Amino acid sequence: MIIDNIKNAAKYFGLGKGYEEALTFLMNYDGKADEKADIEVSDLVMVKCRPYMTKPEADCSFEAHEQYADIHFVVSGCECIGYAPTDSMTIVRRDEAKDMIYLAGKGVMMPLGPGDFMITLPDDAHMPCVMQDEPVFCAKLVAKIKL
Repeated sequence: MIIDNIKNAAKYFGLGKGYEEALTFLMNYDGKADEKADIEVSDLVMVKCRPYMTKPEADCSFEAHEQYADIHFVVSGCECIGYAPTDSMTIVRRDEAKDMIYLAGKGVMMPLGPGDFMITLPDDAHMPCVMQDEPVFCAKLVAKIKL
């Protein structure tokens, strides 16, 4: 798991071609991300616009993916994303068609604001959409990088 601000994105280009493509797209993104949409960037990268209202932690759940890495990028608003190693969690169910593993357990909350991003890998359980102090509208892009 990596957390940083988009102004430092070039530091992570060395992770691979898909990461460079995704981070370059996010650095240059000039839209609002306030409408749900999917953008195919390349054969390695899909970016999903995901606007939503943040929620209490109790209304959110941990997830992980085996086929994709995620880059959660906050365009506007704020959220917390829970984090824990997948091997410290209990698998609740799998949806292989959607590359989703739903998990239960405890993690730590990481606050993200406008311009911040979090990279999660297959062994990183993450719980997006968690409110910081109160529910707020969060416009976020999620880059899915094929591994």
